[in-house]
Amino acid sequence: MRANLPSNANIYPLAVQINEMASRIEQLLGTHKNLLHSVSHELRTPIARLEFALEILQNSAHDIKSQDRINAMQGDLGELNTLVSELLNMAKLDQQHSPLQLSLIHAESLLDRCVNQLPPYPPQLQVHTIAQHNVPDIYGDPRLLPRAIVNLLKNALKYAQKEIRLSIEQDADRFHAGVWRISVEDDGPGIPLGERAKVFEAFYRLDRSRDRATGGFGLGLSIVKQIVELHHGRIEIRDSELGGAKFVIHLPALTPEQPS
Repeated sequence: MRANLPSNANIYPLAVQINEMASRIEQLLGTHKNLLHSVSHELRTPIARLEFALEILQNSAHDIKSQDRINAMQGDLGELNTLVSELLNMAKLDQQHSPLQLSLIHAESLLDRCVNQLPPYPPQLQVHTIAQHNVPDIYGDPRLLPRAIVNLLKNALKYAQKEIRLSIEQDADRFHAGVWRISVEDDGPGIPLGERAKVFEAFYRLDRSRDRATGGFGLGLSIVKQIVELHHGRIEIRDSELGGAKFVIHLPALTPEQPS
């Protein structure tokens, strides 16, 4: 957006300066995104070499201490590889100018598919899916929308004690007809009100998640927000009746013919 004013307007010089400033900011943001993508992509090669070297070293290590050190290094390298993958995902979403590839997604199957993509979790932890009775199919990007939901579920896995709920429903409110709500909630410690907006910022992590017990790099929720906004939706955090946090995605009723 630029300020378009006639040259004889009283504030025309100010508009020119604002437009120049906006162009510089736009250029800086573009440079930052391109640099992020390039650096993340270039890191893939040395990481692959290190992984290969560690495998060779592990085959030649015969004592337990050496094996333990190599396993620890492989764990650190795995974390670095995950970070690079998430940075590349963010860069791709930032640079996505093409319309979403919208298609009809069966709501209940979407929930089941997302749960099946989760890594192994403790047997005492239950993940329940709840779909509104006779819930209609939803239009969304079949690649990006499940990724957003899975990221929310993985975040819930870090803090849940016994239960996680994933639900989907269509808003029946006449003022919001056609709006979808996808919710992920847990029985963990919850998120303080003052930090709920910050958790969607890249690399922001709550104090309790800065250790290796919960892991992560503070990018998962940022990616969720990007995907939701690409669908012209919004996401909010509420208190869950389970006692923890409840993430709610609100999506408008997009159709394949609607430009995104």
